[in-house]
Amino acid sequence: MCVTVNEIINEFKFQCQVKSHENITRFYGVTTDNSKKYLLVMEYANNGTLRNYMKEHFINLTWNDKLNLALQLARAVSYLHDEGILHHDLHSKNVLVHQGLREKPVANTPVDYVKIYIDCWNNEPDNRPIINEYTS
Repeated sequence: MCVTVNEIINEFKFQCQVKSHENITRFYGVTTDNSKKYLLVMEYANNGTLRNYMKEHFINLTWNDKLNLALQLARAVSYLHDEGILHHDLHSKNVLVHQGLREKPVANTPVDYVKIYIDCWNNEPDNRPIINEYTS
């Protein structure tokens, strides 16, 4: 997603306050594209925004599915409030939906490399490998 420098600074400040939470999309860093526009590097969210997800899937979702989405959002907001953080811009276009899925490995990537980055995707940071395991 292309953003302004102020948006990056605000996101960085926000992410510095937020510890890992299963219902909050992780922020990994910042990069630039070929035109030197800044881009946020975020956790992969295969279903896009909540607004688009609901447009595409509303009829097929059960009431339990809808309740589960609402509970996940409530847990995220509750966590932020417990940390003394107010979101200030919470709406359905600003909530990302994923189902724990990851991008698919690039064809012909060596199996050892695929294993490394799959290990690094562990949702529990303490269960991820440390850099020393691969650099010594």
